[in-house]
Amino acid sequence: MAASSDSPSKARRALIGVAVIVVLLIAALCGAWFYLAGRLDRELARVVETARERGIDVECPNRDVFGFPFRLGFRCDAISVDRPDAAVRASAGAIRTAAQIYRPNRLVGELDGPLKLEIPAAPPLDMRWSLAQGSATFWTTGLDRVSLIFDNPQIALLEPANDIAPLSNAAHAEAHARRRDGNLDIFTLLRGGRLLWPGAPTLPPLDTSADLTIDGAGTWLSGAARGLTGRELFANRPVSLRSLMIKMGSADADLSGDFSFDDEGRLNGKFKLAIQNPKEIAKLIGIVAPKLRDIAAAVASAVPMAGQQVDGRTVIELRARNGILAVGIFPMGKIPSLR
Repeated sequence: MAASSDSPSKARRALIGVAVIVVLLIAALCGAWFYLAGRLDRELARVVETARERGIDVECPNRDVFGFPFRLGFRCDAISVDRPDAAVRASAGAIRTAAQIYRPNRLVGELDGPLKLEIPAAPPLDMRWSLAQGSATFWTTGLDRVSLIFDNPQIALLEPANDIAPLSNAAHAEAHARRRDGNLDIFTLLRGGRLLWPGAPTLPPLDTSADLTIDGAGTWLSGAARGLTGRELFANRPVSLRSLMIKMGSADADLSGDFSFDDEGRLNGKFKLAIQNPKEIAKLIGIVAPKLRDIAAAVASAVPMAGQQVDGRTVIELRARNGILAVGIFPMGKIPSLR
């Protein structure tokens, strides 16, 4: 009898022990969240104050730290950055960022439009979208990968009285960069791009993408490229271009190859250019640049004889040496050097 009466007591004590552990874990989670939330809020305030000391005014009205209990992030009703000494100003709508409490090194965010940008080198711009998302992953060496995605982006000139004059739009755009084995992988994509300014040529929607790896450039994500010129960044640095694709209607071209730039910024490398429907490409060139219509048509007629037919495309081998681009032994022209 004593043994049987002890069993419920042991089970009760076990349940109480489990309940106590759960309560302690919840309390620890709550305490950790509020501690991290306080640190985040103080860090945001420090960033704003540091920027102000450098002459940069950052506004983030109604800033709030949120996400309890499993996420941690901040949001503002709007955001603006103003640097009067450089005549640079940017403002946008609400911003929301968050990271999972169990994966704090990966930050995701959304930004509402419009983004209004004023810089000395260009007229004021107005950028809008239906969705703008970004993500960034950090590691011990700094930024490890970053992504930007836009649905229905459009760019317009910002005119007086907040009117806008459309320049271009697209159905979708995205850009990704990541550090991999010390190298830098980059991928970009644009779908349904159109030109909208008054007098713009009427062209089919543009689809384009780029996929490449820059050797030894992984540290660029951590700021190592800051302040360097293009020539300094790419001097003797191998680049592997897996694909640079441009497609408009039934015409498309895809460039791939390995290349580099020498100390003087001159291009060297071997490429393959795959072209589909060269006559349509010539027609599009004639629409954009009427003076080149006859030349483009002549080149289009010669393209099939200059390359090999592979899967319905004409593949042409190109070579660049000291900035001179050639097809076989026939030079095509000089590629401008990096500065």
